[in-house]
Amino acid sequence: HYFIQSNLSEIKMWNNRFTRWMYQSADVRCKSYIFFTTIGSFVARAVQFGRLPFFSDRTNFINQVFVKQCWFWTTILITTLYALRLLWKHTTPRKVYLILLRVLFGTLYWYTFTNVIDGLKENVGICSVKEYNTEKLCATEGGNWKYFMDISGHMFMMVFCNLFITTHLDEILEEKKPDFLPLVICQLMCRALVTVFDLMMVCTILYWHSPPEKILGTLVGVLGYTLLFKKLSQLFPLPR
Repeated sequence: HYFIQSNLSEIKMWNNRFTRWMYQSADVRCKSYIFFTTIGSFVARAVQFGRLPFFSDRTNFINQVFVKQCWFWTTILITTLYALRLLWKHTTPRKVYLILLRVLFGTLYWYTFTNVIDGLKENVGICSVKEYNTEKLCATEGGNWKYFMDISGHMFMMVFCNLFITTHLDEILEEKKPDFLPLVICQLMCRALVTVFDLMMVCTILYWHSPPEKILGTLVGVLGYTLLFKKLSQLFPLPR
């Protein structure tokens, strides 16, 4: 009986911690992502954790379907969230336009930096076959491409998407706790997606990329959040 009670208390404790983390604000998540990515990356480099069969495999289902398409899932859920919010509560046209402006800015930021990251990976490095100066040519000719600089696209996109989703969830909860079931279900789906990205961030920290690449990716994601929700939102504040 004592053993069962002890385990039950521990489960409740971890459940409470997990729930608190799920509902952390975007500002708290910003600091947490930078802190845990920095510390976790160097610890993972030093300790060399054993690889888990599913999560350390880049071809796993979660990575291929959700992480690599993370901006697609983010925009689908946020658009659905605000469409349902329109059905639940009247919203001014100005607010709808500003939400769409955020999605547009987020898409431009995603497109720009994914191309910058790909460009750095493709062009900033050295090939073992000296006459080839791009990754594609190097690989075609059987050479090995050594990067001078790379940024973790996984960390960039998952951090940016999670902060993007969390900010919008926070704004809806600030107004009033929704009692419209489809909106509540959509919010839970958003929380679930945030949790999936958090899990895959942990996997990235443990198994993929060097510490500087992961830290840079995280900072680029936080930069996008800062520009969008701190700077752009000051110029175009959402009406209450």
